[in-house]
Amino acid sequence: MAKKISVDPSILDSVLRDPFEPMTYFPNELIHRRDVSLSALGLLLELAATEGDFDVEAARAQELKRRSTGLEPEDVDELLSELEAAGYVTVIED
Repeated sequence: MAKKISVDPSILDSVLRDPFEPMTYFPNELIHRRDVSLSALGLLLELAATEGDFDVEAARAQELKRRSTGLEPEDVDELLSELEAAGYVTVIED
C-alpha cells in the first residue's frame, strides 16, 4: 500500500532552498527539536528537503538492506508515526 507524506506547511516555510545550488538550509530551531527522536528528525529533514517527494517503499528497501548487514534497524513506518504524532507530517494511505 502506497503512502503519501505531506510535511506541515509551517515547517516547509522555514526551510530555504538555494536556487543556484543543490542546497537546502534548515533553521536551528528545526534542527534542535527535542520532541522527536534524532532518527525521526533526520527523516523530517529529508522530507522537508525533498518537499514531500520521498519514496517510502525505497526507504523500506534500503532499511532491509541495512538490516542484512547487521546495522541497527530503523523502522521507517515507526519514524513516520512519530512525526505524525508530533504534528509535523500527515500520512495518507493510498
